[in-house]
Amino acid sequence: MADQARQGWFKRSTRLFHMLSVSRKRIWLLIALAVTLAVLEGIGVGLLNPVLQFVQYGSTAKANGVFGKLLLDVISALGLPENLLTLLVFAFIPVLLRQVVYLAYAWATARVQQGAATRMRAEGFAALVNGDLAFIGGEGFGNIVSTLTAQVQRGSMAISVFLQQISTGLVIMMYVLVLMVLDWRLALMAVSAIAIISWLVKGAVTRSRALGAETARRNNETYSVIGERISAIRLIKMLGQEPSETSKVREVVRLLAEAQVRIAIFSGVIEVTIDPLLMFTVFAIIYVGSQYLHADLATLGLFLFILLRLNQKAKDFNSSRQALSALIDSLITVRDVIDRAKASRQIRGGKTKFTGVRDSIRFENVSFSYADETEELVLKGVDLEIPCRSQTAIVGRSGAGKSTLVDLIPRLRDATDGRILFDGRPIQDFELRSLRRSIGFMTQDAVLFDDTIYNNLVYGLDREPSQEEVEFALEAGYCSQFVYDLPNGLETRVGDRGLRLSGGQRQRLALARVFLQDPDILILDEPTSALDSESEEYIQKALESMRHRKTLLVIAHRLSTVQRSDQIVVLDYGVIVERGAHRDLLEAEGAYQRLFDLQIYR
Repeated sequence: MADQARQGWFKRSTRLFHMLSVSRKRIWLLIALAVTLAVLEGIGVGLLNPVLQFVQYGSTAKANGVFGKLLLDVISALGLPENLLTLLVFAFIPVLLRQVVYLAYAWATARVQQGAATRMRAEGFAALVNGDLAFIGGEGFGNIVSTLTAQVQRGSMAISVFLQQISTGLVIMMYVLVLMVLDWRLALMAVSAIAIISWLVKGAVTRSRALGAETARRNNETYSVIGERISAIRLIKMLGQEPSETSKVREVVRLLAEAQVRIAIFSGVIEVTIDPLLMFTVFAIIYVGSQYLHADLATLGLFLFILLRLNQKAKDFNSSRQALSALIDSLITVRDVIDRAKASRQIRGGKTKFTGVRDSIRFENVSFSYADETEELVLKGVDLEIPCRSQTAIVGRSGAGKSTLVDLIPRLRDATDGRILFDGRPIQDFELRSLRRSIGFMTQDAVLFDDTIYNNLVYGLDREPSQEEVEFALEAGYCSQFVYDLPNGLETRVGDRGLRLSGGQRQRLALARVFLQDPDILILDEPTSALDSESEEYIQKALESMRHRKTLLVIAHRLSTVQRSDQIVVLDYGVIVERGAHRDLLEAEGAYQRLFDLQIYR
């Protein structure tokens, strides 16, 4: 049974260090420092025995025991006088050394903890950005943010608590060893009492583990609920939902608080259980030691001093068990999200550098589903040719698969069946980074960071653009006037998601970034659907300047914006039902005409 317990502890500790990616070198360093701390603690306490014996008897003549003999041998070898001052100085040396080692131990522990948090956040973010878009969408924004922030912080704290548990356990072992040296019979009483007390609080520790899992879940739920509602603050205000949404947030926050309160209660249960039992043990040892074992005052006094310190160490040890049980599930939650992100579809590129399209992009019997073959297909047997330097419009009702279709071109998703060819070569042959950097992408929600206009403009460039290039991009995107009217011009910060700019200004700035990037292919996913007429006119003029210079793919709900496209592709339930020029499709009186009539005559 003892071997199984040790094996269980070893497996748990190995799993913890593995989940936190802590190197063996650092593990052994921390263990060595913890052992050194415990040894110095034991020596420092043990050397008090000859000091107290000297105080009691007035000389070293009756100094006995391992520590007394060891200290007297050292003093004699150094030729120092055997007096109280000498004894106190030597007893103080381990105390000073312990503080030095403790400082190194605290530094090493902090480095390991923060290093683990840094690695987990970086690993988690890398797994997310390299993983499948469907995984991120299914996981939820709030849950991901909570996992990479709060849960990582709680998970990294587990290593600190675990190391504290090891250190405390080693100190307890040293105290027990000193007690055995002083009086093995009283030591057996103390050890038996501590073992019984630890067994009694085992239930509270087990319950804390379950509460820790609930707290991790409630943390994610709270981040998700609050994050969603802050993002939708305009909608909440406009629909007068402040009271009801406040109630929802209050409820999830209350549930989180209740879970944390229950953990605190179990911590209190451990505290009120351990204290009386340990004090009862101290009183019992005083009685037995003085009445039956006739221990001298110096030994009994030191014994009680060690027991009082052992009392606190035992409480610390059991409290750290409870804390570790509460924290470990946050770590498991983080690792689970990271592992699932890594297990999602990982897109790998080829070795050929992509230099642009010379002939066409072709879809051959392309199908796509978000999970596996059992899921309904979003795209079904798509055959399509997109000529180089042409404009192709993708239209259709919501959910027809338009965005999914264009996502396959920069390989934001990979087709589950069929082939996509660039000038006759499979898309998988091309280096992923060079392919994507040759493709400009604009959506109806321009992506801007809380940074300066200039830094948003040059984001992703591998080089420092010239002033002339920046000016050209601003002019081409119809941004110059509003940018230079701002107090700080290009150095103006745009705010969170660019909220200090209007929707049209954000969209034009994103378009200027595309001009500066100068991609070979440009994908426009409803870039003007949410704009006013003036901003839409600016965008249309800018895009018109790219016609027949770039390969353009435009997703549009407003069919009036794509009438001049070289070809219009009509998607319905993932199938191409029509394709052709605007006039030809109207004359065919099919799906395109029905969509067009709905917009013209509604």
